[in-house]
Amino acid sequence: MTDRGSHLIFEWLKANLLIPPIIAICLAAAWLGSQQRSISTLELQTAVLQKAIANRSSSSLANSSADKPTSAANTDNDSEALDWKKIAELLMQEQRMGGFRNIRSMINLERRSMEMSKEQLLAALDEIAKLDLPKSSRDILEQMLIPLLIQKDPELALKKYIDRIHGSNGFTRFALAKAMEKWTKKDSASAIAWFDEQIATGKFDSKSLNGKSSARFKFEGHLIGSLLDSDLAAAKHRLNSLPEDQRKDALAQISYMHLEEERQIEFAELVRKGITEKDQAEILGRHGPSLVSDENGYEKVSAYLQRIQATPSERTACVEKVVESQASNFSMQEKITREDLNTMREWVTSLDPESTAAMTGKALAKAISYSGKVDFSEAAELALEYNAASGNDDVLSAFLQSNPVSEHREEARLLAEKISDPKLREEILNNLE
Repeated sequence: MTDRGSHLIFEWLKANLLIPPIIAICLAAAWLGSQQRSISTLELQTAVLQKAIANRSSSSLANSSADKPTSAANTDNDSEALDWKKIAELLMQEQRMGGFRNIRSMINLERRSMEMSKEQLLAALDEIAKLDLPKSSRDILEQMLIPLLIQKDPELALKKYIDRIHGSNGFTRFALAKAMEKWTKKDSASAIAWFDEQIATGKFDSKSLNGKSSARFKFEGHLIGSLLDSDLAAAKHRLNSLPEDQRKDALAQISYMHLEEERQIEFAELVRKGITEKDQAEILGRHGPSLVSDENGYEKVSAYLQRIQATPSERTACVEKVVESQASNFSMQEKITREDLNTMREWVTSLDPESTAAMTGKALAKAISYSGKVDFSEAAELALEYNAASGNDDVLSAFLQSNPVSEHREEARLLAEKISDPKLREEILNNLE
């Protein structure tokens, strides 16, 4: 899996304060399954699933009278105890169907689970652990309840589930890293002392061949990010105490966190003093996609780049990350339009005019790589149109040299014949063999 697979899930969860709606879990799990991707890393996108869920929810609600909700999970009657085996069956069914088949029961389940106390959540999780359930069913129940426990008591959740940090369930690992962040904000001294004790006992030792512990740098990143709000000196000390080859990984976690404007400046300082210059642009650029909004468009990204006094390389890296994530955003929901592209192109031109053509090509390639709502021929037609307007081959070149296009080699080779520069045309044709 590349670093592009799981960012959609976690960016949405991050934006929703770690209380994922149950319906969203089902949709997210179904999407991941259809894409054959595992949850393992954060990358780029902001709130893609939130928008997709809103779109699908409104259309489903319009037809909800035709869908007879099931009461098999005992969620429609508040006086009945929750039957976790039957709830697992319901959730797995929703996952297979992509969500929203039993919307009333799902919403009621959501409400009842969020009303549970931490003691009730612990009891439910203990009960689930003892049930004779397939791993997939147990996972989906835990993915529903563990984040709710974290919201109520992050310290308790961490101490109970710390052994899960090296497991295959990336969702739980991410949730526990968020618990580290929440506990640090609440009581940094206790949280850091506990974390350091776990490190000393080997709890976070690497299980991988490269010697890096993904759990360790996830936790370190969320801890350092939370310290930015209260103690910049402590954040710097924590980062500098890490081996140099792990600092980038830790800072990458912070780049996806919500940072207030003044924290953005401090984050940039951490990055510029903590890692090599060649890595700085990539990490600072990753924060850009989280700033795009329906209300303000790209304005907050431009303000962020100005606020941190971004270098040309940092600005270009940020623009590329934003374009990539927005193209994914468009293609997850509907076909990318000329209006979408023109708005994006105007913004890119205002910051990095020399990259506008190439970014257009990359955006079109990205648009065909996710949901399948944009097919190759449609993207190719737009690429030709914008390429003709550019006066050079930059749009077509960027489009044809992007990974998603390599899956359409025959069509791509026909398109490559339209490149005017013979040397570039030959190079791209050779790459498409």
